[in-house]
Parts: sequence; structure tokens; C-alpha cells
Amino acid sequence: MRPIFAALTLVILASPALAQEPGNLWEVTTSMEGGGMTMPGRTQQVCAPVNAEGPEAMASEDNRCQMTDVRRSPGRFSYKVQCPDGSGTGEMTYQGNDSYTQVTTMTMDGTTMKMSTKGKRIGSCDASKVKKQIAGMQAQAAAGMAQACGSTVEQLLPGQLAGLDCDPKYRKQLCDRFGTRDGYRLVASRQPMGEPIMDSGTLPEVAKYCGVQAEQVRERLCSDANRAEDLDFIGAQCPALAQPIAQSECAGRGFTTPPADKYRDFCSNYARGMMDGGAGDAAANHATPAAPDAKPSADDVLKEGAKRLKGLFGR
Repeated sequence: MRPIFAALTLVILASPALAQEPGNLWEVTTSMEGGGMTMPGRTQQVCAPVNAEGPEAMASEDNRCQMTDVRRSPGRFSYKVQCPDGSGTGEMTYQGNDSYTQVTTMTMDGTTMKMSTKGKRIGSCDASKVKKQIAGMQAQAAAGMAQACGSTVEQLLPGQLAGLDCDPKYRKQLCDRFGTRDGYRLVASRQPMGEPIMDSGTLPEVAKYCGVQAEQVRERLCSDANRAEDLDFIGAQCPALAQPIAQSECAGRGFTTPPADKYRDFCSNYARGMMDGGAGDAAANHATPAAPDAKPSADDVLKEGAKRLKGLFGR
């Protein structure tokens, strides 16, 4: 409820006309109720141009919510508010030149809220200073949002990206990153063991968000990795390519005849993957899960690992 309150407060309290001079200083108290909750009144001071009145004088430069269809009659204004995740209506009434009341009703995310505002003029102010303050706060907010959106792209978490209401460009950046070897491997490492976790950024979630088939992305990246001789990616995600390399460069090797330096890490990781039950991470990610009652014992795992290593590195 607090983010909604903050969004509505921006719509009602800030002013694009604050650059004008001179200004009237208003003391504004705003409270909200909705969703079975009531938030106590919050008081702050707002500077508006001396000749300004009505909701437009208190409207925000914040482009997330727009005020439309403003209608005026003597001492009274009605208007509509449109936000990305909701809409509403409002009414503002002046009592002479020194006070007003305002009520805005919004429905956002399925919850209806009512915000009540009372304002009284308490003096004069320099509107240009207020505009500078608002510009500074907006710049800080924009920088913070950009940092949060960029971090979410880097971590490949589409659920969080949607929750932040980021610019559409960040969705493209996230999906572009998913289409890289580094991005794909990060996502592939998050395969869930049981029920999906919200915002866990697993392979099915990210692929669905980006509107692609994960297997097609993997095949393309495996082809790229093969051309680039990216043995780390091949060993982790491309079992069909990893197996012949292992047979050629790793099989039959021992301490006296180790693999070439180029393949040493690959062979070590490949052998470790075989001990874990498959050739690298990809085998674990793409293998069909065994039935619960068919889980091998620790003894069986050790014996199978020893058997595979024996065949891989020689007797």
C-alpha cells in the first residue's frame, strides 16, 4: 500500500509550474484508506505559483501517472487519473483563496483506495528553488531505478524486472543477455529441484519471458562455443560435443600422460560430472529424473564413479 500512497502523493502534491515566481506556500495534509487499511495523515509543504489553482497546479511531472479530463466550475474541479497499473477520479474544492479539500479515488492492482487532502495557504515561497529540489529528487530516483533495473538484467531475474516497472529497453537487454553463453549458463544453473520459486529466474521462466525455446538457444550457443573452442561452456551445456572431445583428449590419460594443458580443466570437470551422474551440468539439466524409489545408494554412486574414472583415465 505504501508504494501506491507514494505514487498518488506525487500526482497530487508536486508541480510542473514550480519554476514560476513568486509562489504561494501551502501546508498540505494527506491521508489514505483502502484494502482494509488506513494510513494516518502526512503533512508537508508545497509551493505553487501565485496565479495557479486546481489540480493541475498540484499535478506531477512524474510520467507514470497522468491527470486528464480536468473540468472546472466556480471553486470546484473534477478530473481523472491514469496510471500504468490503475485509474481513478478526483474532485478538488477551494474554500476562498486560502484553503482547499481534495478527494481522489483510485483502483490499482485490484484494490480501491481513497486519498483525502486538505491544504491551507501559510505564506509565500520561491517556486524556482522548489523546482530545483524536485528536479534533483527526480534525477536521484531515475538513477536509482536505472541501477536497480540494470542489476536485475545482470542477474537475469525477469520477475523482479517486471516488479520494478522498468523501461521496456531493459527487457530487451535481459533477453539479449540470456542469448549469450555467460547468461545462458547462469540461468541453466538455477534448475529447480521441486516447486518453482517466485522470481527464481530458472530456464523455463526466462525462456518464456523472452518468448524463445530454451533448447534452440542452447543449440545455437553450443554451435558458437564449438567455433570459439569455449571448452567450459561445451563441457557444461553441450554433452553431444563434450563426449567426443573427452574420448579424444581425456580417455586413457593418467598422471604420467596427462591431457594437454588446453584440455586439462575440461577433462577434470568432465570426470567430475561423470561421477555426479552425467557428463557436466548439461547432463544433469537435461536428463530425465529418476523415480524416487530408484535413487542409487552412496555405495552405488562411488562404485559407478570409480568405474567411469577407470575407463576414462586408464588402469
